[in-house]
Amino acid sequence: MIDFKDIKEKEILIDFANEFGDSKISEVIESGVSSEEEASALAKFYWKIVDETVDRKDMDYVLEKIYTTLHIHCGNAGYSDVWDNEIP
Repeated sequence: MIDFKDIKEKEILIDFANEFGDSKISEVIESGVSSEEEASALAKFYWKIVDETVDRKDMDYVLEKIYTTLHIHCGNAGYSDVWDNEIP
């Protein structure tokens, strides 16, 4: 399970997963990563959000919080290298 410090982080991720039609990512957001493939997909999903919101300055702070949460989660699950390899 991903330990979100602020429920808004999770809400934003779920909203984007729904917007992108990505039900697998919705499941990962709910249950956490359990494989390299999921960690990679989660990282790619995060960077897709960043790309989609590049002109929205109101997202900068929350995206930083989300990055930290997801990076720590992937690291704790043993997939920090997988996460880091997806950084554009």
